[in-house]
Amino acid sequence: MKPNHVMIDLETMGTTPASAIVSIGAVVFEPRANIVTSKTFYAELDWVEQGRKICPATQTWWENGNPIAKAALNGLDDLKVTLEELAVWLPRDCKVWGNGATFDISMLEDAYRQLDLEIPWRFWNIRDCRTVKDLYESARGGYEKKSGGTLHHAMDDAKFQAQYICDMWKNLVGSAK
Repeated sequence: MKPNHVMIDLETMGTTPASAIVSIGAVVFEPRANIVTSKTFYAELDWVEQGRKICPATQTWWENGNPIAKAALNGLDDLKVTLEELAVWLPRDCKVWGNGATFDISMLEDAYRQLDLEIPWRFWNIRDCRTVKDLYESARGGYEKKSGGTLHHAMDDAKFQAQYICDMWKNLVGSAK
């Protein structure tokens, strides 16, 4: 079974689909086999020059945040180039995951459309961490969620989310042999 699930986490300057994107973290994983691979993608973007929305309250929140996480605010990567690189990096026919049905993936899709780029996944291959977490907690009780590194660092969050989806999957349906 070749891993083709990708956990994507964004750090942003707001919560609407048109918000500026600060950083993108992604990791390939396979929940059926309980595997989080070492294949990762990470970019820190020039969020000021994207032509996307910046929420003043979110900007203030970032300025008062964790010094390690807020280092991403100094990113220089170009949004269009980064989205093109992400599209090439993604496994063929991948299933993309975000932590919320309408946040990470919706925001990336908005950015792809803004830049007239083809969205590199099929709409039916979008997955949501919170739905799996809700199912797990309904069936098994609470999940002890521990930090997976620096909170609000896109790469650390993507890896952590992929691992807890694998853990929950294994406990709900078992692992593939």
